[in-house]
Amino acid sequence: MNRRQLISCLIASYLATSIFASAQAKSTVIKVKSKDGTLIAAECAGTGPRLIIVHGGTGDRTRWTPLFPLLTSNFTVCAMDRRGHGDSGDSPDYLLQKEAEDVAAVVNSRPDPAFVMGHSYGAVASLEAAFLTDKISKLVLYEPPLQERDHTNAVTRMETMIHAGEREQALATFLQEIVMISPGEVAAMKGRPSWPGLVASVQSQIRQVRALGTYRFDSKRVGTLNLPTLLLTGSETASPELKRAINGLMDSLPNRTLVVFEGQEHNAMDTIPRQFAEVVTDFLFGNTVPGR
Repeated sequence: MNRRQLISCLIASYLATSIFASAQAKSTVIKVKSKDGTLIAAECAGTGPRLIIVHGGTGDRTRWTPLFPLLTSNFTVCAMDRRGHGDSGDSPDYLLQKEAEDVAAVVNSRPDPAFVMGHSYGAVASLEAAFLTDKISKLVLYEPPLQERDHTNAVTRMETMIHAGEREQALATFLQEIVMISPGEVAAMKGRPSWPGLVASVQSQIRQVRALGTYRFDSKRVGTLNLPTLLLTGSETASPELKRAINGLMDSLPNRTLVVFEGQEHNAMDTIPRQFAEVVTDFLFGNTVPGR
């Protein structure tokens, strides 16, 4: 690399860092009271229509803040901390319905309509929230685990690992045996900034997996939901539950579009963030999205 190329790379790196820092500096954390009184935190930044992001089973809103620079020029992005995660409160009694109420509370905290995007377990909460408020204008659902098999054995071993202080091994067990993420992708996840947060909140998966065990996907009920919905999945996703969920939503939702991220699994927002953000932005703004 010659001197000119080196200077160009340094300038590009500085500009990218400055844009990211600027986006972060302008963000604010709000607290919204859910139906049961639990305070739900959300970090908001940007201008334009609201886009509320609901993270998956582990971690917190910081899983999504790296995408803020790619979204905040078009949206007022609000990344939630789900109950029991990050800066949000919790309650002694846990129900999936409460998670849906939390999403609806954040949506309803302002009078204007909002887009909602949920990943994994957060996508289940987002789907259910659409039945609780009429202020969601469009949905984006990335591989919601709607149809679970019996994971009692894996959950029992995870509990034993957590009690023994083996939290990282418990998370790896969840990712490989329940979500069925490949060992290579798990190894890549360990090198990302979000990994410590996922490990720290791994115990939340116990109650969530059990809640999903009692969840029953009702295709007729879902068929009454006429919201424009973008379904996202990875071509390399191995979990039969996640595949069945996407197929069930494709068959049930009257107004849906499917986008398959080629070569990706359950974490396309981490591995191809720019492409991920472009697909979501195009859909939400009504542009043509390659899919079906």
